[in-house]
Amino acid sequence: MSVHFELDDNFFKEEVRDDFTVPELMKRCWGAQLRVLEAFDKVCEAHGLKWFAFVGTLLGAVRHKGFIPWDDDIDIGMLRADYEKFLSYAPMELPKGYQIINYDDKDHNYDCITRVNNSRSVIFDEVKAGEFCGFPFPAGIDLYPLDYVVGDQAERDSHKALHYKIQQATELCRKLLSGSGPLADKDGNHLEPSEVLAELSLVTGYEFDLNKDILRQLNVLMDLSDSMNTEEEAAFIANMGHLTFEGERMMFPKECFNILLKVPFESGYVYIPEGYDRILQQNYGPNYMTPWIHSPHEYPYYAAHQRVVREYMDKHPGEIPKEWADRYL
Repeated sequence: MSVHFELDDNFFKEEVRDDFTVPELMKRCWGAQLRVLEAFDKVCEAHGLKWFAFVGTLLGAVRHKGFIPWDDDIDIGMLRADYEKFLSYAPMELPKGYQIINYDDKDHNYDCITRVNNSRSVIFDEVKAGEFCGFPFPAGIDLYPLDYVVGDQAERDSHKALHYKIQQATELCRKLLSGSGPLADKDGNHLEPSEVLAELSLVTGYEFDLNKDILRQLNVLMDLSDSMNTEEEAAFIANMGHLTFEGERMMFPKECFNILLKVPFESGYVYIPEGYDRILQQNYGPNYMTPWIHSPHEYPYYAAHQRVVREYMDKHPGEIPKEWADRYL
């Protein structure tokens, strides 16, 4: 049976949780994200794909039985094979209007995760917004592919170094295409894009086609690199971006993910890995059950959308109804 969340009017009321005030608009944002999670789960259930709450959403599921009060997104983990299968089914099977945002999207050569959103733009149609709990801004879930990581330290360091090199090349090409920032490494040494790509080709055997989208090719290479290990030769599981840039606290024994548990989350449930305690202790420390207010990014994320709408209203007065602006801005 697919996951489902019963969200009545009381759910959307402003509420104080763990001494933090969650306003009505954030509650509606949560509701919209849960609706996207329902649609995502239907695709997964139809094809036997496994998913689980990850990072902040895993902590919320265990500690709060729902969202962390000061969190504003849903993080989902999938082993690489299921992640790739979902991406193959999603375009045909997600509801009309849903957006799959990753490096296959020509407007989003950003990173190697996928965002499943209900929309790409602000929803001004009240009926359409009503389908997503009256939340008018884009809402969705973040999907993290998890890959197998070997136990040997030297091999693991080489794997991380390759991820770093590809990431460095990606950032360099972005700067080159946008004309922003110095073409240099973290130590200030000048980098020539053609030389960086040639070095990657030499190391990996990947042939770049300079007449095609280089950023997409780098992201494809990143996926190929991240997923190079098999389950049999691996001791750990990790998102390689997390492992490379946040350290080895972000890799977990592969046995942690052997069994998934169904646990309460708001008015429904989510899945979590059986080894959740090991994962959370490594990620957040031994006292992870003690709440402390912290957000790793701009909170709320939809403040950026609100700014865009305000700027539009300044340039086009009268086009957006005052009632709408008073309610959502």
